[in-house]
Amino acid sequence: MLGVLGFPLYFLRNRGRALALLLIIVLAVMEVSTVALLTGSLLADVQLTLVAPLRYFTEIVASDALVPPALASAVARRPEIELLTPMLPEVIRVNTLIGPGTRNVFALPSPYMPWFLRRIGEYVVRGRLPAGDAAEIALPEQVLRSRHLDIGDTVGQQVDPNEWLPGRFRIVGVLGGDLDCGITPYEAMRSVTALRDVSGVAAYAAFARPGQQAGLDDYLKTLPLSVVRVYTHAAEEQEYQHDVRMLDWLIWSINLVTVGVLSLAMGLLNNLYYLQRMEEYGILAAIGYTHGLLARRALVEVAVITLTSWAAGLGLTLAITGALGRWLFAPHGITLPHLDAQDVAFTLPIPLLIAAFTLATVLRRLSRLDPVAVVERRD
Repeated sequence: MLGVLGFPLYFLRNRGRALALLLIIVLAVMEVSTVALLTGSLLADVQLTLVAPLRYFTEIVASDALVPPALASAVARRPEIELLTPMLPEVIRVNTLIGPGTRNVFALPSPYMPWFLRRIGEYVVRGRLPAGDAAEIALPEQVLRSRHLDIGDTVGQQVDPNEWLPGRFRIVGVLGGDLDCGITPYEAMRSVTALRDVSGVAAYAAFARPGQQAGLDDYLKTLPLSVVRVYTHAAEEQEYQHDVRMLDWLIWSINLVTVGVLSLAMGLLNNLYYLQRMEEYGILAAIGYTHGLLARRALVEVAVITLTSWAAGLGLTLAITGALGRWLFAPHGITLPHLDAQDVAFTLPIPLLIAAFTLATVLRRLSRLDPVAVVERRD
């Protein structure tokens, strides 16, 4: 199987053919893994904005206009509650890998801000927290890099009509942490929304005592939907996972169609290459190679080509995305995700199906090989 009779010698002497096969598979792996990576980036943004914050509190939002004070008092008296506070959830625009995205900005009463940040694992990197009811805001570092902003700049729809954050707020602090959210005084945000002329609260954040989240969620689910809507982590995570599964099925469907067409093309191409090498296989059969040894030789060839190409495709994807993330996206505050196990899983059908189809066509040829006819140049 090695030396002058080994298949590496054939590919070394016919590098053009070998590189063509390798390049096709490498490009296919890069295409599939990149699509999976970009899709994962989109899902990560959705999870960070809509689901992740609810690990720390439950949102209670009025179905119509305001939350009835009697209902809020009843919730506040529950033994599972550690804190019930008015909150206005808003978003600020941020540049992401796939275009404009959002990051949460939570408007809370100023006395609760330090406690809230400790609760969610955020911290002040530079500057300070907003003071009193002033129109000030502290934003995550990633948002500031993305928007080329810094402490002292102002943000909001009164500054930029394309902004999604209402009002006009001066940046006074930079926040760090995994949640990538901003914070601003409740009254300052309330004064620039439709609630400024209304007496009452439109939304609350309910913080459960340690170990009491499930009990609190069970109670909040009993509140009438006609009065309030309750957003719990369990419910939002379940909906998110359902959407992820649907998207995964879509990606797998597109992936399998792509790989199926590619496998057919590669199988036909390999079949042509093996037809050109029938003399080689005929001579090997004539000198004592059995059909089993020839089949094993073909299997090793196909496995080496497909696995080498698959690994090279993943390696190039990692190298290119790493370089782009470090030198192009990071300076603009855009995080380029790394390939994970699920992204790699999306590429596995490429070497498997290509190898299976190619091997099937080659083995069919080998089963009908007549070494005598090949040696006598009759085949």
